[in-house]
Amino acid sequence: DIMKINIKDIDKKYVILLMGALALFGVTYALTNIAPLFQGTTAKINIDAQAFGNPSFDSSNTKLVPILDKNLDDSINNIIKIDFSVAGDKGNTQEKEVIYDIALVDLKIDCELLSPYLKWRLVKNGEEISEGSFDYQFDTITNGRLVLTNYQENLPKYNEEKNGYDNNTFYMWISDSCQDDLAVCNKKEIIDQTNLLNRKISGKIEVELNTGSKQRLIRSPRTTLDETTCIKA
Repeated sequence: DIMKINIKDIDKKYVILLMGALALFGVTYALTNIAPLFQGTTAKINIDAQAFGNPSFDSSNTKLVPILDKNLDDSINNIIKIDFSVAGDKGNTQEKEVIYDIALVDLKIDCELLSPYLKWRLVKNGEEISEGSFDYQFDTITNGRLVLTNYQENLPKYNEEKNGYDNNTFYMWISDSCQDDLAVCNKKEIIDQTNLLNRKISGKIEVELNTGSKQRLIRSPRTTLDETTCIKA
């Protein structure tokens, strides 16, 4: 499924929620809502109604258990995986180049999952473009939002053959503390990860559009856990 964006008269920075169909634990969802994070005063961005769907994910739909990072592509029932495509609509007439970020929003996460072992990865057109974790020492969840892209991406132009669109995959998984055979991992590498089991995380994927210049994301790690960003067990 392809996300279509009808953009008109873009002069100010706008942020908007959109997404193509997403595959979550083998189940397909379509897009249904749109929620600007903030708005300019004169700019206007319209989304093709056919691109609407439900971009939500919820870990209660699967059983997250630690896996080897190298087995990510072969895992099915114990990871969160969302596939979606991004491109402009054929009605676009803007002269300025449109760029976008991908973020997680409306995040609700148990505090135990703010761990270096709960990892995420973003792949575009078959190549990894960013990876991180939910550890507070990696980045801070601010107002339920965590940005995934390190740099903004160019919004591809519409074409009838749908060639050249950005095909993205988002992964989330619990990384096993021992990334090798248990017999060769030393005691420091084998961590008790039972506190990560049966915990909950939910949220949405958001594509955020603007016409400004590209900037590198500066992350905001913390040295201590801020429990205002998570839910206590």
